[in-house]
Amino acid sequence: MREALIDRIYEAAGTPDLWPDVLQCLGDTANSDGGVLMVLPPVGMPRWIASPALEQRLRHRTAAASWRGSGRTAQWRTLAHAGFVRDVDLVPGSYDGRPCRVDEPFWQAGTTIPLPTGDVAIVTVERRAETGPHEPAILPRLDALRPHLVRACQLSAQFGSERARVTTRALNRIGLPAAILSASGRVLTMNARLQEREEVLTSGQHGGHVFKSLINSKLLQDAIANVVGGRRAVQTMPVRSYSENRAHIAHILRFDRHPGDVFDASAVLLILVQVGARAAPDDGLLNLLFDLTPAEARLLQALAGGLRLQTYAESVGVQTSTVRTQLTSIFIKTGTKRQAELLSIVASLSMFSGQPAQC
Repeated sequence: MREALIDRIYEAAGTPDLWPDVLQCLGDTANSDGGVLMVLPPVGMPRWIASPALEQRLRHRTAAASWRGSGRTAQWRTLAHAGFVRDVDLVPGSYDGRPCRVDEPFWQAGTTIPLPTGDVAIVTVERRAETGPHEPAILPRLDALRPHLVRACQLSAQFGSERARVTTRALNRIGLPAAILSASGRVLTMNARLQEREEVLTSGQHGGHVFKSLINSKLLQDAIANVVGGRRAVQTMPVRSYSENRAHIAHILRFDRHPGDVFDASAVLLILVQVGARAAPDDGLLNLLFDLTPAEARLLQALAGGLRLQTYAESVGVQTSTVRTQLTSIFIKTGTKRQAELLSIVASLSMFSGQPAQC
């Protein structure tokens, strides 16, 4: 039984749908009605999942906006103990033989688990008030499972973080400055193209804000709320540039995650674009899309920048015939037949580049 539960715990790390069953088994181990797993971010409301027997009660309990910092939730959050603890021991001397508080009519035994994302996971087993608090003898059973719960929770958090990083890295590859933000506006990850911009705050500055011009502004938070709440599919807003005279726009799109994944805080994808910029796609994007050689990619970039074939050939020190051969190869790989048609395709890719074209 214990070995099967341990296997199930690790399976849940990669399959969020299994957590309710794991929490129910955990509750059975502690002679309880079920279990609850909640993840508390530094800012914003907790995310939670519960065993089926407790789900309806949790929905009612978490409906209040003040729930995050009230009652035992706050006590569990501040718990610094590498093991399970009974709620009656959180505040010594609090149990006088009577049922627990009317607004929280369940007894709990729980543990806190720090996550690599900066969030805190709280795992509790809960039983009805009339049953009485958990017996001390139950704690060793739960503590034997805690190392596996810790590893599974941390793995789940890492999976969500890696998914966000992969997304921003892919956008970095095609020249788009991008970041993944939580529903509260906290920056979870941003790619190199966004980090290098002067209007972007360095990691850890001013909490969740990503742009200097949006400090103490509700603009970003309102935009995120509109997208997360389904009122807008995409929300755009202006961003002040500190190093250029060109205007910039931040596009905010919903970043969907598995509905049962409480560890992944990703809520929106933010992409920064330069308004009115004509750009030549970088060689990485051209290679990715058309399998161009480095020499072919450089030629196409030069043509997109307005250079003539002969001028480009002279600038790189090769014969014009060599450049024409490269251009023929580019036509074949891109499925085009004329230079105007080719440059039209390049122009359609201009938003995916961080390199302005030379005119």
